[in-house]
Amino acid sequence: MCGISGVFSMSDEPAPDVLDAMNEALLHRGPDGFGVFKEGRVGLAMRRLSIIGLNNGRQPMRSEDDAVVAVVNGELYDYRAVRAQLRERGHRFATESDSEIVVHLYEEFGPGFLDHVNGMFALALYDKRQETLFLARDRLGKKPLYYAFQDGTLVFGSEIKAIHASGIVDKELDPSGLEDYLANGFVSGPHTMFRRVCKLSPGSVLTATRDGSDIRRYWRLPKSSGSMPEREEAESTIRTLLTNAVESRLMSEVPLGAFLSGGLDSSAVVGLMAHRLAEPVETFSVGFNDSRLDELAHARVAAQHFATRHHELVLHRCTAGLLGEVNWFQDEPAGDPAAVPTFCLSKHAKEHVTVVLTGEGGDELFGGYRHYQLCSQLRRLERSLPFSKTIARAAGALEPGLSGLTPARLWKGLWLMGLGPYDRVDAWWSAFTDRELTRLLRSEYRDVPRENAVEPDTASVPGLHDELAELLYHDTEVPLAEQLLMKVDKMTMANSLEARCPLLDRELVETVAGLPLALKFTPDSVKGLLRRAVETTLPDEISARPKQGFDVPLDRWLRDDLRELSGQLLFGPKSPVSDFFDADQLRSRWNVFDRRPDRRTGLQLWRILNFAVWHEIHWPSDRNEPLLSPPTSRSNDRETLSSERVLEFAR
Repeated sequence: MCGISGVFSMSDEPAPDVLDAMNEALLHRGPDGFGVFKEGRVGLAMRRLSIIGLNNGRQPMRSEDDAVVAVVNGELYDYRAVRAQLRERGHRFATESDSEIVVHLYEEFGPGFLDHVNGMFALALYDKRQETLFLARDRLGKKPLYYAFQDGTLVFGSEIKAIHASGIVDKELDPSGLEDYLANGFVSGPHTMFRRVCKLSPGSVLTATRDGSDIRRYWRLPKSSGSMPEREEAESTIRTLLTNAVESRLMSEVPLGAFLSGGLDSSAVVGLMAHRLAEPVETFSVGFNDSRLDELAHARVAAQHFATRHHELVLHRCTAGLLGEVNWFQDEPAGDPAAVPTFCLSKHAKEHVTVVLTGEGGDELFGGYRHYQLCSQLRRLERSLPFSKTIARAAGALEPGLSGLTPARLWKGLWLMGLGPYDRVDAWWSAFTDRELTRLLRSEYRDVPRENAVEPDTASVPGLHDELAELLYHDTEVPLAEQLLMKVDKMTMANSLEARCPLLDRELVETVAGLPLALKFTPDSVKGLLRRAVETTLPDEISARPKQGFDVPLDRWLRDDLRELSGQLLFGPKSPVSDFFDADQLRSRWNVFDRRPDRRTGLQLWRILNFAVWHEIHWPSDRNEPLLSPPTSRSNDRETLSSERVLEFAR
């Protein structure tokens, strides 16, 4: 696990000597060491967080003849079996690190080597003979990789801050991403909130030579095979694959634990860990001093059942300094409020372990989100009501989400019925309607065209003719990769903590994606296939527990903890967002929320505030004292924001 960065000049000029600065920007991702390769037009760099091959795993990795050099961020879970196969073919290894198999796989298979790399990774590999650089990202996007082209030079890094640290690419805001961010909480790839900086899409490889570059997809989420296995057979297969995925992710030469929410996904992961580890699992849960949102009691049930050494963290408030740290480490505005507790939990977990297993991916794979049920209900309603489209269009004309005449979910559902099926897919996640964005954003920031960028192959996948299947596919390809996994990676790595996601194991994902929709999703059973597959592992209270989304006390954070900061950044005389938003619309939205807080308006204000925080950090206003600064320029003394207790459950 580490952070990687580098440069590749497409002219005959040598690559600039900027690798030290880029490495320094990624210190938090790898505090245990660093490595650099420089030769002619190419430079590769890495920061190391030591987990496998502690004594001899330093990168860059090189082939036996020194013709191939690579830096790798991530973990390759099947590396022992792959290394044994490569040794049988005559390859010699210099280290015990999992990363070294990458250069030997390239020697064996050439540009097709990625078909044989399994795990979570972002990598850069340089072939000296062909003078070719490969940048690749894992299939589901667990590890990030960004790139930018400037004056014939390709600059890349695990985080955007490394690209800007090179001094080659200027730090400029890209206004074309603002609408996307406000609506969805993230900027859809390959673009970012920074001009010229792009993100490499999951399952993609960028190939660069002195003649230019191209991007292709080397993997896609497979479609359903259409064949219907027996339910018991499917459950047994899922149970076996998840068991294998957890077991493979227990490889570590440093302390290891798990995040535990008390939900189905994380509880199943912890249960399988507990059955395979001799010592109690170190588990970590986060909650709030707010009974409406606190899930610590559910996590405690699972922790006691599996006899873990359980750590409970209670967040008492959210401060301006904490919000600044979150936005700095996330690189782009933190549109998901859950980034705050994830950051704090990661910070506390790092005091005890270096690796955690998490439950990400279960909702997207097995249909766990509420909007899947709503989508199914809408389809049935459309078939049964002859005038449903007319009703839906009328609902849409009355601004969904702003009217108090109808419960929010039904109102949004009626509006969505008025859209075409594939427009609905994009609308499920949106916090704003198009009309709201038109009113809120100043005209020069609406419908801003994208600048030219190297685009990956985004051809649609055949066989997705069902709207619900399209929705599941979309959520795995876009929100999971662009928001959820990036939040987990950035917030854990900000604290030098590695997160592993067994539910996103390649074989498990491909198997579940290939199952018919009717087998893995029913309107009346949330994640029924997964639930039945692991029910013998879980306590009854967890197995029977209904789906509960993770939420934070947004109303208290905005109206109390962050009120002063919001006043300065949103409405003050030197507001960083005054050029972007209509002041009257913004003030009106805040006043409505202040009088009667609701989650939808709170989420809108959260995204606006975090855009302001992010903007203030990168382009500070002309003040006597800066409101916010990057964590690297602040004291390491942090205000106590939480309380923690450890519960010991005997086996």
